[in-house]
Amino acid sequence: MSKAIRSKKEAAEDVVKTLLQWIVVSGLSFLYWMAMLLLASLFLMNVWHTNFDEILRYGIILTVITAVIYGIMLIRRKLK
Repeated sequence: MSKAIRSKKEAAEDVVKTLLQWIVVSGLSFLYWMAMLLLASLFLMNVWHTNFDEILRYGIILTVITAVIYGIMLIRRKLK
């Protein structure tokens, strides 16, 4: 196998690894945000009147923000 083909293959594997890493971290951040929001709703039961749909919506919004910031960090790390 030539060096050019091997280099392209390694670059493709690197992209796939980075993408899988981003997906796993995004999934874990969703679990984290949902756990924190559910705990907050439990502790603030008399103050924060919410339902599960709102908590799910807040969790998704916070996960998207986290995923975008993490994606930017990964891209910056690859460009350096």
